Amino acid sequence: MKPLPLVQPISLARHGIDRDHLTRGGDGDLTEIWESEAVPVFEHRGSLLVAAGGLFLGDRDLVPEGQTEIYLGRDAQGARYIGVSLDDAGRSRLDSALEIFRARDASDLLTAPGGIDSTEPVWLPLRQLAEALDDVQVSLACEVVGVGNWHRAHQYSPRTGAPTAPALGGWVRRDPETGSEHFPRTDPAVIVVIVNTDDDGVERVLLGNNAAWEADRYSLLAGFVEPGETLERAVIREIWEEAHLEVTDPRYLGSQPWPFPCSLMLGFSAEAPSREFAADEAEIASLKWFTRDELRTAIAEKAVRAPSTVSIAGQLLYSWLDNA
Repeated sequence: MKPLPLVQPISLARHGIDRDHLTRGGDGDLTEIWESEAVPVFEHRGSLLVAAGGLFLGDRDLVPEGQTEIYLGRDAQGARYIGVSLDDAGRSRLDSALEIFRARDASDLLTAPGGIDSTEPVWLPLRQLAEALDDVQVSLACEVVGVGNWHRAHQYSPRTGAPTAPALGGWVRRDPETGSEHFPRTDPAVIVVIVNTDDDGVERVLLGNNAAWEADRYSLLAGFVEPGETLERAVIREIWEEAHLEVTDPRYLGSQPWPFPCSLMLGFSAEAPSREFAADEAEIASLKWFTRDELRTAIAEKAVRAPSTVSIAGQLLYSWLDNA
């Protein structure tokens, strides 16, 4: 197998924000940061408010009371940003407040006509925005979606069951009874370009169709890292569990945040000495080997839907296709 290059930070892996952790403070009160003319970024259940080609940057007067506020950091010019993670009532109040910016009923936001380039604020999911936002804004978007997801799912202490409160600028939840602090969760997952090289030097990549997908959708195999396990061992175990295929020489190629809801995808390549496999049929419905020419043809003829470069899966796969 010809070694693959490291994945470059594109899509959701791009970075443009100094998280400025020393300014977060000790509690959840962001008054001092607001007073520095911080700008709000709005998130609701994984979608972001956008307009005019980027995140909608309003002002503090638009922030509904009682919402989760997260200090996201500052850009190279020193501008500070606060993520506002809205509950359903908060989004409804914000939509009503934004009527002045749009000439249609707030319910029309669900269809997001005009997309990110709409002159009026609309809601779009992060996946649709990953390649449209600049480095600063994609950093802000990943932060507020990931931390917002965590806040929604961890409102009670795992020790006492008591409601927790945001602290440290929205980056911690604190148990008021015990004082214990609970931090945002990130789940590591490996995703693997599996390559077999035959006696003639022809390389083939293994792609799988998840049992929950349409029959023509294929991607790389992936799985979560288990407690007490190295990343390399997770690669070997996951491929055996899903494809009953032994692989060797796991090599790290790069990573990408995937806040849906809280994953970090760690990209690897691995070599398969054999092409004999058996799909587990519980998670993976079918598996196929493709040469480069076969895969390009299948994608062009729309016989196979491959992952896009929004995800590291697509980035790794197209890196292999271009690495002849």
